[in-house]
Amino acid sequence: MDRALSHRRFLAAVVASLLVVGLLALWVSARIGGMRATLWIDDCITPLAAFLGCAGCLRAARGQSGRMRTFWLLFAAAMASWTLAEIIWGYYALVLNVAVPVPSWADVGYLGAIPLAVAALVLHPALHASGRRRARSLLEGLLLATALLFISWTLGLHSLWQSTDLTKWSGVVAVAYPFGDIVIAFFIVLAIRGMTAGDRVSLWWLLGALLAMAVSDSTFTYMTAAGTYNSPGLLDTGWVVAYLGVGLAGLAAQPADAAVPTRADERPSLASLVAPVIPVLIALTVAAIEIKLGHHLDQTAWVMAFVLVVLVLVRQALAVFEFLAPSRSASGLMDRLTDVALGGAPYSDTPAAGHAAASNEWI
Repeated sequence: MDRALSHRRFLAAVVASLLVVGLLALWVSARIGGMRATLWIDDCITPLAAFLGCAGCLRAARGQSGRMRTFWLLFAAAMASWTLAEIIWGYYALVLNVAVPVPSWADVGYLGAIPLAVAALVLHPALHASGRRRARSLLEGLLLATALLFISWTLGLHSLWQSTDLTKWSGVVAVAYPFGDIVIAFFIVLAIRGMTAGDRVSLWWLLGALLAMAVSDSTFTYMTAAGTYNSPGLLDTGWVVAYLGVGLAGLAAQPADAAVPTRADERPSLASLVAPVIPVLIALTVAAIEIKLGHHLDQTAWVMAFVLVVLVLVRQALAVFEFLAPSRSASGLMDRLTDVALGGAPYSDTPAAGHAAASNEWI
């Protein structure tokens, strides 16, 4: 009964979040009430969304213990840092009525949230898995990170890198956002691949939220460098989506006693074989469009594209091997070799939970 009620509350929160995002996008697009009223709506809803994200993480931490509790508490601290940054941004825009400088005190909060989020993910128990599951997770994390870096580099980070003076704080701040988002996305993928089936739901929400933030940050960085960013704008809804998504991730988190293990001999699903290829296809599609438009890829972009192809081939070769030989007896040697190479240990705070999680090999 409690679980059904929790599920209904979560669905209600999802619907409410979609309504908020839709209404904000409509308001910003139509400039209802004029520019000043729209600016107030935009700069008040954004910190409120960040605060709700922080509250969702704190709620998730209450039902956890050990490393999972630390994970959610650190992510709550990251969300608190983002909330403070949004409040400072609003103070500049609404109270002082000036354009927010770059860098500003708001950047301290924005950038301060990145190491907190990374620390949370590094301490996540799923990152302490062992054997080929950890090797596979590493490959998939590298795939996503490289694909994101390639897309960001191709669509504007290259130009920003060339035109930015990294000896100044403004230059460091400008390039820190996209690279920080890519690092966070990398660790989230590692955590997702190490979790049990039921626990993954919250991390998928977290990944989607932070990918929305990565897209918004990269676009903001590029538009700011080009002098085309104006607030309020539709881009601002991207951060609201990200903050509310983090809150939903906290609401979706399973209590510590509700892990859902899978069978050790379970074969990989078709989705697990295809999923790693999707970011690569998106990245290569972006490259094809750029070339079609007459934009030339530089040497760095070509190196990234080559690395993407190599990573996906290695990942799929490993997946096919495990698909053909999923049993412990057929793959025990590989487990021992990768354990030695990666220094892995079973993921868990307790031996029983570690055994259940270690048996989960596929989405």
